[in-house]
Amino acid sequence: MSGDFLLPAADERDAILESLAGLVRARGYEHLVLSPLVEPDERHFPDRWGGGEASVARVLRRLLVYADLEGVQPRIVVEPDLGLGPMSPAGVGSPAWLAGVVDGVPQVRVRESSLRDPFVLVPAMARVASAIFRKQHRLATGDPEREERQVDLTSVFLGFGLVTVPAAVRRSTSRAGGRVQATTTRIGVLDPRSLAFALAVVLELRGTEGARMRGIDERLGADGAAFVAAARTWFRAQPQALADRLAVPPRAQWPDPPALSLLTAPLPDDPATSMEQRLDEDKGVQGMNAGKPVFRVERSKAMRLARMLGLPVLLLGMLAGRMNVGVEFEMWKAMLIAGGLALTGLLIGRLLPDARCSEPKCGQTLTKDQLTCPLCGGRIAGVIHHPRERLAAEEALARAEGEPPA
Repeated sequence: MSGDFLLPAADERDAILESLAGLVRARGYEHLVLSPLVEPDERHFPDRWGGGEASVARVLRRLLVYADLEGVQPRIVVEPDLGLGPMSPAGVGSPAWLAGVVDGVPQVRVRESSLRDPFVLVPAMARVASAIFRKQHRLATGDPEREERQVDLTSVFLGFGLVTVPAAVRRSTSRAGGRVQATTTRIGVLDPRSLAFALAVVLELRGTEGARMRGIDERLGADGAAFVAAARTWFRAQPQALADRLAVPPRAQWPDPPALSLLTAPLPDDPATSMEQRLDEDKGVQGMNAGKPVFRVERSKAMRLARMLGLPVLLLGMLAGRMNVGVEFEMWKAMLIAGGLALTGLLIGRLLPDARCSEPKCGQTLTKDQLTCPLCGGRIAGVIHHPRERLAAEEALARAEGEPPA
């Protein structure tokens, strides 16, 4: 069966190869085939972590060393998530972005929440380092959308592909407020298939195989590894050799790669960790909505009591019916008892009001006289009757107050 579905479209493949060839023409082939393939671990990032702006600067400066820009001293500002809106994959509102260059100093903004997850922070900073590389060498285009694509490809060119490819789309789950929440984080604008295709160029040119390739596959995950394998198979089937297309000289002409020990030497002018204010500690739900509107979800406890009374009996009946305990227990009896208890719960629950905070991560029980949620600190702006009504209520409130919804 053809593996074309694992490859980007034909025009996208050509665009990626042309972009990488353009980088080789502008900055040479050495980064593409000799730079270390950086991974988010202590071996490649040996610098101290103190949880503040200085630590973020150390991560970025280390990436700039890998990009041969060790003399660049970026200015880091950590921005509170409040006010940035939903996280975007690139540009303003992303985990980290290059806000500009003032008097030769890159101005970098970082979302505070990014400091709590190295699998978000490091790839985001790899993109920032790539954007700085493009600025420093006057490679940046005037088209913001096109430039973000080029930043993604430059990150692979510089050896950051093992950091940025797995982060292109990352799915995770977390438990908050008694609920399991699935989240999807996107970093960069290229889809995983296209970014993996670019990484496959690097691996194919270097001839990466064996145990090293198996380790890379594990880092990339099943999808990323399949994308890379399909791309490498495609390269080998083309009439023009990949190295010729990118104007990369034969391997015999390559110089020795730089020693990782030299690239990970201590950074100069490194401020003391003790001077940092920690910004990477998760404050949790407490006070997360201070000053922001939330709603009182008012409904009866009918469904809750029905489940609480009926479901355990039903499950125990099913379990007893499957166990060989010497006593015959008919399932219909368990269903009848469970149904009766559930009905009792419905009737009693209709008489018991239940009011809770609408914030999905909170769910704090509220009283009639409370004007703010005692847990998340949100300002109670009205009443709704189901959590699903929260977003519509927020939009209606924002229109009434003449402000965009949070």
